[in-house]
Amino acid sequence: MEKLIQVIYVSSTTADISEHDTVQFLKVARTANRTHDVSGMMVYVGGCFLQLLEGEAAKVDAVCASIFHDKRDMRMILREPIAERQFPDWIMGFEAIEPREAGQLLGEPELFASASQLVNIDYNNAKTLLSIIGRRRWQSDRSGMFRAIRRAG
Repeated sequence: MEKLIQVIYVSSTTADISEHDTVQFLKVARTANRTHDVSGMMVYVGGCFLQLLEGEAAKVDAVCASIFHDKRDMRMILREPIAERQFPDWIMGFEAIEPREAGQLLGEPELFASASQLVNIDYNNAKTLLSIIGRRRWQSDRSGMFRAIRRAG
């Protein structure tokens, strides 16, 4: 088996993005991830997407190459080898939160006083935020409040 990697990137959206656009973007991401056996988590925070992708290096790189051809402003925050997937059961988990809530989850309520500040998130805060939201989402999924789209199926 090829070595696993994890990639985290942030992308800004246009001001006129709608809920429908977000759903469509998520649908495309899930299709690509399923095709390439990539898993991950996406968080929408006030006009920005923070996304984690994980899987075999060549497959994650192929998905990233496709994503980075998009017209939105994107910045790769991290690309590193991992021993195991953080979100092995999720093709693409998703959560939308407010910038202030994102800051509160990191213990710094004013960290994202402006939504545009998320584009400058550092890799430690990005990893922590995705982990916290992923854990929260997983616990909600187990309780029946949400049903993440699973890898099998």
